[in-house]
Amino acid sequence: MRTVGIFCVTIAYLALGAWGSEQSASSSNLRESIPQAAGSGDYDNIEAVVDTSNGQMVIEFFPKDAPRHVEYFVKNARDGAYDGTTFHRLVKYGLIQAGDPLSKNPRASARYGTGGLNAGLPDEVNKNKHTPGAVSSVLAAVRAGSNDVKPGTSGSQFFVVLNAGPAQAVLDSTFTVFGRVVEGMDVASNISTSPASAAGVAAERIEIKKVSIRAKTPTLDQMKAMHATIETSFGNIQLQLRPETAPNTARAFVRYARAGLYQGTTFFRVSQNYFLEVGYLGDWPQDSPNRKRQFSLWPIPAERTDVKQERGTVSMRQAADGTTNWYFFVISKDNPALDGKHVPFARVVEGLEIVDKIAEAEVDGDKPKQRIEIKKITVQ
Repeated sequence: MRTVGIFCVTIAYLALGAWGSEQSASSSNLRESIPQAAGSGDYDNIEAVVDTSNGQMVIEFFPKDAPRHVEYFVKNARDGAYDGTTFHRLVKYGLIQAGDPLSKNPRASARYGTGGLNAGLPDEVNKNKHTPGAVSSVLAAVRAGSNDVKPGTSGSQFFVVLNAGPAQAVLDSTFTVFGRVVEGMDVASNISTSPASAAGVAAERIEIKKVSIRAKTPTLDQMKAMHATIETSFGNIQLQLRPETAPNTARAFVRYARAGLYQGTTFFRVSQNYFLEVGYLGDWPQDSPNRKRQFSLWPIPAERTDVKQERGTVSMRQAADGTTNWYFFVISKDNPALDGKHVPFARVVEGLEIVDKIAEAEVDGDKPKQRIEIKKITVQ
């Protein structure tokens, strides 16, 4: 099976594959200890914290789509297998690759990329795409120096996608996406800009200090106590999170808000003087730093909730495919017709007069004629 380059054919599989097909002693020893996949529910509520010399990333898993890969990564993390390894392969704003146990040894740099493979894992190619934030498993080359990869040869090595470009379709059909970065895309992007050779070999040690496994954060109890302040050009609106029936939706909002995703967006849709929607990223000002950043923007399954669409309710909009992403709306009037169609996750506790003022804005169709900007969302 042959890959194509992330940005051009000249880097081909060297951008993300092994330099050879050598199997390290580390992966050989682990092959016999890989347990059968546990139920995906065992991994639905955990995440990995990757502490690096350049900052921290948080990875959420896809246990239903790649159970064996998730299980193997978690086992390695708990065993300390990643601690002291490095990001040994870099493509600027393209991807970063790590997880080779040989990279713990600075004197073995010539062999980086050849260790930790052939661990006995089956390929688990799935519906998840190699879009920014994807965490995917590396495959071994069929022979040293080859750009061809051998199915069923993944192990501890993984790569984080920043921008797959035209190669995405080939990556999607070849490599197993088993997680996504939910916090720390700026860290991943920064790592990708570190000095590297023309072949993408990192010129300095960018170390993984530790990979820890923890419960998804913020937890349900933490979110119950959280407030979010939306600073708008019309005034401030304060929200109380309501995560009991939609914890994943509430958590996604917290992560997007803390990442600064909404900063510089607008209430781009004011429909029928009551439906106020946020989330169109094209409204970022031209000089917004967000236009130069990379975000991990992934849909999640819409959570069913019986919370009513009453005045002050804040909901993630549900798409036709039954998912939600980062678009949310506030309603200024009760509307039972919306019950069960979207995902409420918060309510306005202060600033309903600001909500009413936005609802009364003059519109062209349903687009406000005046720019109603979100300056910042702070979650505490």
